[in-house]
Amino acid sequence: MTGGNVETYLWGNQLKDSINLGEYSPKLDDNGIYILPASGEYEIRVLQPRSQARKDKKPQYWMSINIK
Repeated sequence: MTGGNVETYLWGNQLKDSINLGEYSPKLDDNGIYILPASGEYEIRVLQPRSQARKDKKPQYWMSINIK
């Protein structure tokens, strides 16, 4: 995930808690990759900080998802 002032989180029944997929997340490997622990349904949410939303900012961001 690159681009504007946003945070990315992953949710799923197979996870104990949400996973921060932000650029500096310790959950990502050295290549910025997170491998899902099991097959199933997951949800990715891209969140904008409230202070930025109140200013009517519209950040641009880019996300790449690979499923193998």
